[in-house]
Amino acid sequence: MYQTFEYSLDSGIAVVRLNRPNKLNSIDAVMVREFGELVANVRADKSVKVLVFTGNGRAFCAGADISNLASIGSSGEFMAFIETIQIAFSAIDDLDRPTIAAVNGLAFGGGCELAIACDFRIMAEEALIGVPEIKIGVLPGAGGTQRLSHMLPPAIAKQMIYFGDPLTAQKALQFGLVNEVVPSANVLGTAMEWAGRLIKMPPLAVRCAKMLVHAGINSDLKTGIESERQAMGFLFGTEDRVEGMGAFLQKREATFKGR
Repeated sequence: MYQTFEYSLDSGIAVVRLNRPNKLNSIDAVMVREFGELVANVRADKSVKVLVFTGNGRAFCAGADISNLASIGSSGEFMAFIETIQIAFSAIDDLDRPTIAAVNGLAFGGGCELAIACDFRIMAEEALIGVPEIKIGVLPGAGGTQRLSHMLPPAIAKQMIYFGDPLTAQKALQFGLVNEVVPSANVLGTAMEWAGRLIKMPPLAVRCAKMLVHAGINSDLKTGIESERQAMGFLFGTEDRVEGMGAFLQKREATFKGR
C-alpha cells in the first residue's frame, strides 16, 4: 500500500510504522507524498478511530534525508518540498480523529515535527527529541518553529530552535511536550492502551473536543467560548449523548456509535 510505511488496522486503531530503518526512518520525497496520501485515505475510511505513528528500528524519525535535500537544485524547488510537507503535517494536525506518536527512538527535525503534529506523544525514556536544522544553515520547516512556540515556554522553544540541541525524554515530559515516558519496549504498547481508551469514547464528542482545543490555541477566548457553546448544542442532540447519560444513570458502561 505504501513504499515508506507499514500500515495496519485492527479494531479501529490504525498503526503507521515509518519503514526506512537503514536511514533512521528519515523523510524523503516519497515519504512526504505518502504522508499526504495516508491522511486522505484515513479521512475516507470511517472505520479508523485512532491513528498511531511509530518507527521501525531504533529511531522514530531522524528528520529529512539530507542527501535528498542536498540534491534539490533551487530555492523554488526547496520551497515546494517544504510546502508539501507542511501541508501533510497540518493535515495530520487537523485530522478529525485522535493521533498518537509512539516515539520509540530519536525524533529529530521532521521526526519531531511529525510527533508534535499529533495529539499525544508517548516517548521512550532514552529517546531524544529536537530540531537540529539550524546546524546545517536552515530551520525547522514542517511547522516546528510555530508548534513548538505554541506548546512550550518561549525560552525553551527558542533554546531548541536557536541552538538545535535536543531535549531528553525527561525534559520533554517536564516541559509538557510529551504525555508519558516509558521504557522503550513499552512505547507502542502504551500508545495502544491510550488508543484503546480513546475508541471507547463518544467519537463525535472527541472530534468536537479536538476542534475546540485547536480553537482555543489559535483564536481569542471569546471566539473559543462561542465555539464551545455551539459544540455543546450540537452534542446534546446526538444519540451518543442520550446513551452516555442513560448509561450513567443506569450504572452501566456506555456503548457509543458516533451518531
